[in-house]
Amino acid sequence: MADKDDLEKSADCVTDQERDFAQNALTEFQRGNYGASLQNINKLDCRASDIKVIHNKSVVEYCKSDLKKTDNFLKSLKSLYVQFDLDIKKLDDVDQCIPFYNHVVVLFHKREYAEAIRIMEGVYKFVEPMDESLAMQVGLLLIELHICTRQLNKAISFISYFENQLFNINPLNVKQGEKLLKQSEKEPKENKKVAQVSNAATEEFKKKLVAYKARCFLMTHALGSARKEIQALFGQNKTSLAAQFLKANLEYLQGNYNEAIEILNNIQTDNLTYSESAESALVMQYNNLGAIHHAMGKPNLACHYYQKALKADIAFQQNSKKDSGDKPLYMLTASKYHELMYNLGISMLHAGRPQNAFDCLIIAVRRFHRNSRLWLRLAECCIQVHKESNEIDFDIQKKQKEMVIEVIGAKKQQKIVLTKNLSKDKKYSAETQSYAVPVPTLEFASLCLRNAYLLLPSDTVTSPVPLLLMPVVTPPTTPPPSPGPAPSTPLSPSSVAALRNAILAASAYVSLCLGDYLLALEYAQNLLTQPRLSGVHRLLAHLYAAEALVLLDRISDALDHLNPENVKDMSLEFTTDEGSSEEGQAIKTNPPAKWFPSNLASAHAVMQYNIAVCKTLRGQLDQAAALLKQIWQGRSSNCKVPALIIMLVLYIELQLGHADVARSLIKQYSLQCRMNG
Repeated sequence: MADKDDLEKSADCVTDQERDFAQNALTEFQRGNYGASLQNINKLDCRASDIKVIHNKSVVEYCKSDLKKTDNFLKSLKSLYVQFDLDIKKLDDVDQCIPFYNHVVVLFHKREYAEAIRIMEGVYKFVEPMDESLAMQVGLLLIELHICTRQLNKAISFISYFENQLFNINPLNVKQGEKLLKQSEKEPKENKKVAQVSNAATEEFKKKLVAYKARCFLMTHALGSARKEIQALFGQNKTSLAAQFLKANLEYLQGNYNEAIEILNNIQTDNLTYSESAESALVMQYNNLGAIHHAMGKPNLACHYYQKALKADIAFQQNSKKDSGDKPLYMLTASKYHELMYNLGISMLHAGRPQNAFDCLIIAVRRFHRNSRLWLRLAECCIQVHKESNEIDFDIQKKQKEMVIEVIGAKKQQKIVLTKNLSKDKKYSAETQSYAVPVPTLEFASLCLRNAYLLLPSDTVTSPVPLLLMPVVTPPTTPPPSPGPAPSTPLSPSSVAALRNAILAASAYVSLCLGDYLLALEYAQNLLTQPRLSGVHRLLAHLYAAEALVLLDRISDALDHLNPENVKDMSLEFTTDEGSSEEGQAIKTNPPAKWFPSNLASAHAVMQYNIAVCKTLRGQLDQAAALLKQIWQGRSSNCKVPALIIMLVLYIELQLGHADVARSLIKQYSLQCRMNG
């Protein structure tokens, strides 16, 4: 807020009486007596064309409403821009920055980060001639905006700049409790002196920069640097909530899950005032406990904590609705509902509850529809609904029981009726239902995967728009979409490569299931051309390419993909980029992988089985039979073979005219199992 001496910039001279009114308005405002402050401002009617008077009146009225009349405040600011021809691109006076700064504060709380950064970049050009207090508030807000948009390199560069300013000549100040109103105090020339800030204010600013640095280092997985900053925070205040949460985060990223849980359980969640921070320590505590248990491979327990976090978040939102009227500024988008639904959906997917996971992630994608990984997870929900796991295809005992449907007659007149299809895979829908309908089907999965691929991080400046935004029911306070991978941390080059591989593999599988073999082949071949490929994705790429080629009647080409020498290992990861930090390589927060087949022997058995299928289709029955015999003899506890091998052996024996052998196999493996069952 501009005080009495700021009015001297007006074309008219400031009278002593007007100066007194301005000073009284400033004093009452600083005391929180907004009604009295407004009365003094109203006495300056003769200066109704003064930009500072108009702006300060709008600010005081907004504060008097307990920050609830946000729309009215924004309208008054925009009206101010028009009246005085203010343009963020054409600012020529440092005092003109204050209305824009207040505008950005509102945009920040509304999560309109892109527009907030655009305006703040214009304001930041005047940071050096600014009053120290305003300069620090501008700097800290800009750092927070870049952290929210995951532009961590920019955030760190701003932190470094302000640290240099702090330790260089004039220490800079930021007042924690001040939200919107800004004093631009200028002493009369005869009393003019260099503004000084207190040691306490300087120390408070140092703490804020240290906390921001710790957050940035944790998000970029620079754990060594983060550890130093967190230790500095603890040295300043051992009971600091921020320090405790950051310490728990550090232990989590280091894989010390029990230590992280202990820290979180000891946090006093009632020490955080929700009205001041727009954060609930209870919600953060439950969410972090859920994340830790998810990383420990306990998805059901993780779901329990996420649901508790959701209940706590909803309770805070309901408390804010008790008072009549609009929500205060800090409550507009304070809910973590969408972030929690995202986390809950991921844990439910890992817990084997794909339908419930889909329902959660559909809500989350309304807020985070630019997140490539989220679209992939939605597709994985659809795939799991279609087929929960491929382990059932290797359960020979169970498949043997399902092989024979019925036995008719007795003794020599006995007839054995075999099943037409051992596989229980669901077929794609033949109904004329739009792919865009948000239901867990393979058709919808194909659309999710296209979005996921389009939204992969790239070097382009503008990010593409997803193909679809579903019209699902969401809470009434749905904030605007977030940019980039939010709420996930920024993706490293290795993570982007792994994500691209997963999307291509899932796309090939879905295309095969939907009967689009040419597209499936294209996805599989694209996957094989990726410069970095894990052993599992290499196996899937060759299998999907071979299946597509078989269905396209290109069996010779399919056999090239089925050579067991194409797959050398069954790793789920690949080495990180050269030059990456060792700290980054140690970050593992994913739950234990559940992949089947899990060893190279089983993978080779699958490929050899598919070779036998190809030879059977080409009429090379003797070679196929010999290969199947070799596969069957090599099975063991460490080498699982597909259960469909039995049906293929029966088919070959019947085609070769060995009815007695086929009948003997049926009695030995199928009828005996039915009797034992």
